Amino acid sequence: MAEAEPAFIIGNGPSREGIDLTRLIGQGCTFGCNAIYRDYPDYLIPDYLVAIDPIITEEIKQSTFPSERVIIPPFAEQFEAKEHSGGFVRSCAGINAMLEAIKQGFTTLYCFGFDFLLEDQHMSTANLYDGSNGYGPETRASYSDNINRCRYMEYVAQKNININFKFVLPRTHRKIHKINSSNVTGMYYESFDPIMGVQDNVG
Repeated sequence: MAEAEPAFIIGNGPSREGIDLTRLIGQGCTFGCNAIYRDYPDYLIPDYLVAIDPIITEEIKQSTFPSERVIIPPFAEQFEAKEHSGGFVRSCAGINAMLEAIKQGFTTLYCFGFDFLLEDQHMSTANLYDGSNGYGPETRASYSDNINRCRYMEYVAQKNININFKFVLPRTHRKIHKINSSNVTGMYYESFDPIMGVQDNVG
């Protein structure tokens, strides 16, 4: 890993639709979630593919995506920390991908498509792969699930205070749940540059 090289964590919320993720190639290490590999048959993105849902993990195993770049966290790590949730509350691949990047030593994480942050009952629960294998109504998170997920994101950020979490969203989505941790910031796609960084905070 190059000194100060960022990690790009790619979730699958609709907010990232239309964003040219190939701009990230060569600018840092990409950690994608679940079915993202379907859209990049040359497998230049992501560098690592993180999944925890059994249906999707089985699909990935049956695919030609390079197995050495697939990360399926240990079963115990597929749940929120007991210190936070008090029991077996399922985590999400996106937060697991962040944790995997942290394990590899990355300290700046640019996070795309994490729509559980949005104060929008439709957008926050939708997924780019809705209706496809592994993305039926039985797997869809509810709005209240996502509010709890924001709380868990806050816990993860506060537990990793030396990590810079930078959430990148379209300018059209201004209402977001606040994550109360000094190491979490937001920015707009329109001003994001994978080489130069960003100058425009969501606030």
